[in-house]
Amino acid sequence: MALCVVVKPSGVLEQSPTQTIDTCTTYVLYTARDYQNLPTLTDIFTMPLAADLQQMWMLGFGLPIIAYLTTWGFGVVINWFEERHS
Repeated sequence: MALCVVVKPSGVLEQSPTQTIDTCTTYVLYTARDYQNLPTLTDIFTMPLAADLQQMWMLGFGLPIIAYLTTWGFGVVINWFEERHS
C-alpha cells in the first residue's frame, strides 16, 4: 500500500492527512512488493525471449504471405466463373 508523506522541518516523514496518492504533491512511499511490481525503464528495453521473437517474426513475415496467398486463391476461383474464361 502506498502512502503520501510529507517531510517535516525536523526531517521526519509523516503521512499526509489531506492528500491521497492521486493528488500527492510531495513524496510517495511504496512497500517492497509494490515497488517490485512497478515497471522500470530497464524492463521496457529488455531483450524479449526467443519464443517471443519467433512469434513476432511469424506475425511480421508469415501473416502478409498467408494473406496474399489466400486472396490469390479466392481471386483464381472468382475469375474462373467469369464469362471470358468460359
